[in-house]
Amino acid sequence: MPDFNFRLNITSPEGTRQQELRAGLLTIGRQLGNDLQLDNAQVSRSHARLACTPSSCQITDLDSSNGTYLNGERLAPQVQVDLNPGDTLRIGPFELVFEAYTAPQPEAAVSAESLPQVEETPELEPSGKPEAKVSSAPEEEPSAEPQPAEAKPQPVAEEKKLAKEKAGSKKPPPPPPPRPPYQAGPDDSGLVPPGLSLHSQRLIKFLPGIYQTDFMERFLGIFEAIQTPIEWNIDNFDLYLSPASAPAAFLDWLGNWYQASFDSTWSEAQRRQLLADAHRIYAMRGTRWALGRVLEIYTGVVPKIDDQDEKLEPFTFKVHIPLKKRDLNPELVEALIDSHKPAHTTYEVSYD
Repeated sequence: MPDFNFRLNITSPEGTRQQELRAGLLTIGRQLGNDLQLDNAQVSRSHARLACTPSSCQITDLDSSNGTYLNGERLAPQVQVDLNPGDTLRIGPFELVFEAYTAPQPEAAVSAESLPQVEETPELEPSGKPEAKVSSAPEEEPSAEPQPAEAKPQPVAEEKKLAKEKAGSKKPPPPPPPRPPYQAGPDDSGLVPPGLSLHSQRLIKFLPGIYQTDFMERFLGIFEAIQTPIEWNIDNFDLYLSPASAPAAFLDWLGNWYQASFDSTWSEAQRRQLLADAHRIYAMRGTRWALGRVLEIYTGVVPKIDDQDEKLEPFTFKVHIPLKKRDLNPELVEALIDSHKPAHTTYEVSYD
């Protein structure tokens, strides 16, 4: 497939503009620092990402709030989709039309040697002979010694021709040697996390063009590799607050919101499930449903809770767990019941 240049024709309430797409990753979002900033409240801080090669481009929605629409259909989050020339993206009030075009080939430079040479007509010497001067002085006899010949003036055309040949004999200076390719060192395997690069992608754009050199790209890449992950954490901190996406080490901190503590017997899946249902469990704390839901998450089976038996003592209820007692830790089960039962009640626990 031939190489193309890609660009986006962007239409917004403020007007129209174009965005050239280079090979690599291009981030789209509301926040300053994105490669393509769309400043509108309907655009997420990190809304979408474009990945381009010399022959194609793909769009990925970064789980944005209002979504990214391709030709009227909303894209699934975190799914990479190919773009075709003429496709229309809609992000908030912005309409982005994807366009591919081939760069015009530079015209061949016309050298002076390729032009037809126009021969200059040499100036004609006058054909007439000089008139003889009449002198009254006696004529001198010719000397036997030969006289030196007088230098004849060169025609103007010949002088120009000699100057041109002299100028053409000078060879142009050789071009500078090409820059050697980067050689990875023993501590540089070339493997970097997705979204980062050995070269600066954003900070280099704030420098004047004269300073945008390979050295400055690598120098600023050091600071960008430190700053960018910090910005990612800040921009996506909402993922830390969701039990489904928070790191495992962060679950205990989320449990502190409900004064819930997890010991080593709680698996990661059990912790995430309890935190996901915690807003309902703690809103109904002290009821049969809340106590049964906590025990179900921890044991993996639905317990039977009976508080209507006439043989029970006042303010007493029974809890039956359909598992062998040896398969569970009775002390931990009773600790859970004590934490979620009504404060004025007592209970009896039985197993299969």
